[in-house]
Amino acid sequence: MNDVYNNKRLPKGIHIVGTGESVSKVGEIAGFEDAASAEKPEKENAARSEDECADDKIEIPSTPKTEAAPWGYIFIQHMSAAVFEKNLENRKLLGDFKPKCFVHRTVRYKDKPDGKGVVKTEKPTVNGLVFLQGATNQLRTFLKLNFPQYYLVNNCSTKKPASIPDSVMQPFMAVMQNEPERLTFMREPFERFAKDHVRLRVLTGLFKGQEGYVVRVKRDRQLVMNIGGFAVAVNNVHNEDFEIAE
Repeated sequence: MNDVYNNKRLPKGIHIVGTGESVSKVGEIAGFEDAASAEKPEKENAARSEDECADDKIEIPSTPKTEAAPWGYIFIQHMSAAVFEKNLENRKLLGDFKPKCFVHRTVRYKDKPDGKGVVKTEKPTVNGLVFLQGATNQLRTFLKLNFPQYYLVNNCSTKKPASIPDSVMQPFMAVMQNEPERLTFMREPFERFAKDHVRLRVLTGLFKGQEGYVVRVKRDRQLVMNIGGFAVAVNNVHNEDFEIAE
């Protein structure tokens, strides 16, 4: 088992495609290569027969999927995130653009005063952090017209306003709504985790396609991802497949 890549130790306890003895670099099971090679001539002959009839077929071009608008974020200092959400929903706003809003909340449970049952409470994980969906120029104009006291926060690595792809935000928000206890906002910047860790790409599950580092957080190996410059750790990733992304 090769547990080192580019002088960095690969994390234990997860399946990384291409690093096991029974899995090749492209994720194929060793021992089936010869059988696959033997089938190639038959497949090639069948392909030629299909090509001969291809002239009679009309190909309809597929419509490319359009990526939804990205997300930026702001920090609110003079009002709570909940108040900002209400203003966004109820206030008469200037301009013809209104962004979607998302606030990451941490769920906690505490015993009721009478000792019978528990009470569920929610509060913003990072005080004043509000995500807004829209292109950077749209969000800038919206804030200037309606909330001029707030500005888009820069990604610390690019020094430009953070622009988080919707494909990254959707699984992040889905986990927040259904399993918020799986997420942890880290104090350190995302770049810090590159040291001594191999960058991996998720191949299965809700976070398929996302990249990050599997590191030990709270005595558990978790996937640390980059959310607009924030380092966010996701637990319970042991059953997912990964590949090296460096």
